[in-house]
Amino acid sequence: MKTDTALNKLETRAAEALKTLLGQVSAIKLTELTHQASAAGHGTELLAQVDVYGHNHTLTCEIESDVAPEHLRQSLRGLRDGDATPLVIAQHLSPEAQAVCKQNHAGFLDLEGNARLTLGELFIGTQQHRPTAPARNDA
Repeated sequence: MKTDTALNKLETRAAEALKTLLGQVSAIKLTELTHQASAAGHGTELLAQVDVYGHNHTLTCEIESDVAPEHLRQSLRGLRDGDATPLVIAQHLSPEAQAVCKQNHAGFLDLEGNARLTLGELFIGTQQHRPTAPARNDA
């Protein structure tokens, strides 16, 4: 179980990563960012109000420390809130966890540089490639 200090650090990094991601697109203006207790009763949510080409959008961002696919499916069910766009933010999201987000029509952002988010007519996608280990030559 994560300590309160570790969770607060993750929340701070998640908020900064979200600001950085949104700031990369000139058409997106972050108008408000607030922290609140998660609707699921654990962790924290960020609520982001953004303007995209004059249209307001709400992002309901769940900061996740447990990104096992089954846990994500359960968390994403709790994130559905009217017209808000669900977004999962985590330290690292495996390809399987990213697929769960896509299947559930949720965006994702991890602190390693991977992101996928759709806001109306705007799509943001980034992928961080990890360097692969060089092939060994045992000859």
